[in-house]
Amino acid sequence: MGQINVSYDDPLIAGLDRIAATRRLSRPELLRAIASEALEAHDAGRLAFQAEDGPRLDSSLNALATQLKDAVIELDRVQRDNQRHDKKLHDAFVSSEEAVLAAQTELTRRVNDTNKESYQPFVKKLRELHQLIAAVGPGVSEALADKIGTMDQRLAAIHELAKEPRHQHQIVFGDDRVWSVRFITMMAGVWSLASVVLFLTFSSQVQPLAIALSNRLLDDSVHVCRLLENRFGTTTCDVPVEERLRAARIRMLEAGR
Repeated sequence: MGQINVSYDDPLIAGLDRIAATRRLSRPELLRAIASEALEAHDAGRLAFQAEDGPRLDSSLNALATQLKDAVIELDRVQRDNQRHDKKLHDAFVSSEEAVLAAQTELTRRVNDTNKESYQPFVKKLRELHQLIAAVGPGVSEALADKIGTMDQRLAAIHELAKEPRHQHQIVFGDDRVWSVRFITMMAGVWSLASVVLFLTFSSQVQPLAIALSNRLLDDSVHVCRLLENRFGTTTCDVPVEERLRAARIRMLEAGR
């Protein structure tokens, strides 16, 4: 909001204060009212602080009757003018609608003709292609006759083989899993080999079990001698004296316990 500072003479200020006191307004409120009235009067094209007189009717009944009669005549004339204007508008609308329909029909015909003309090159090419295919057909049939005959023979052989019964040995579990006998045999072999390896490894760690296993595996004295030869490097099938004495002391200690 802006502010305007204006200097007034003392008599003019005293007069403004008097008017403001009469209207029970402050000096700024009075000045704002004066400025607003001046602006509204300028925009309305009248003098400021001048009230406009409203329309006045003649108090004479004859004058009022005359004015009412003139008003009725004028209203009747306006209604007839409006009727003629409505008829012209309706005729113009009907003629415009017919013109629009005719224009749409003509536009549709032109579009169809344009499309037909644009399709002609493609139709011509398709006709030429159809003639080429019709001419190539017999030659292709003759060229493929041998291959098709071979294919027929193979299909006949496959059909005959498909008629032969085939047996599949499988195990079906409760959860609809199917294991073939070949797969079960392979898995059994793998598990057997793994079990043997685990058993030998465990036997080598447990000495009592290793002794029993060696006794079962070494069937005769020849293999025992070969074991001693492999272990101590002797060919006389004897245990060296030091090893034999050490083993005897260990056994005596074990027996004493």
